[in-house]
Amino acid sequence: MNIRPGLSARIVTEIDPARDKIRVGNSVVYDVREPTIILAQTDPPVPKSMFEKEIVVTYLVKEKGDMVRYGFPARIAEFIDYTLSAGGQVKAISARIAGEAAPYSIRMFFRVNATEQNRLRMSIHGNRVNILDISLGGVRFSYKGPLALEAGEIVEAQLDIDGRYHRLEVCILRNWTGEDQGMSPRLAFATAEFLDMSNAIDHALSRKIRSIERESLAREALP
Repeated sequence: MNIRPGLSARIVTEIDPARDKIRVGNSVVYDVREPTIILAQTDPPVPKSMFEKEIVVTYLVKEKGDMVRYGFPARIAEFIDYTLSAGGQVKAISARIAGEAAPYSIRMFFRVNATEQNRLRMSIHGNRVNILDISLGGVRFSYKGPLALEAGEIVEAQLDIDGRYHRLEVCILRNWTGEDQGMSPRLAFATAEFLDMSNAIDHALSRKIRSIERESLAREALP
């Protein structure tokens, strides 16, 4: 298993297919002594009601120039105070690894296509990009120069949802040019994963996604 101390991780603690919802928290691997793994407590924290419940520990690996997310199941054994090598204690989660790692997508939940009329826009480093589809987990978009992106790069993005601006970090998972699809080489495409989705952004984007879906269904129902 290609996981080591110091690796950034995302912990999936809840998947609700009925609501197209997944709960994910950012973490760090503190120690690995199979079958035990020690993980940083997330913010907001994984609740103690998750004791002995199964989670999915996910992390990114670069393969053939693209970032691929892997995940493996683990069962929470205890909530502990972990002593760091530099001294001091931090809140942590001790879990038992319960399976092998395999490619894992946290963008599995509902995605919608976005247009200018939806009042949902995004920019990266101050450069406007064109959202192709978006979910609570990530986004696929097109862009042009001078913006240049690379797989594995973590960049600051700004989401404009109904005129309110939200800053967050995204990790570029894959990028390719329009030339690869028989289009203009000046046009580029990328898929990215949201890294630090706050509750405020989560709620605002969730409402917007459901609003876009309702509008789409209404148009489909027209004769």
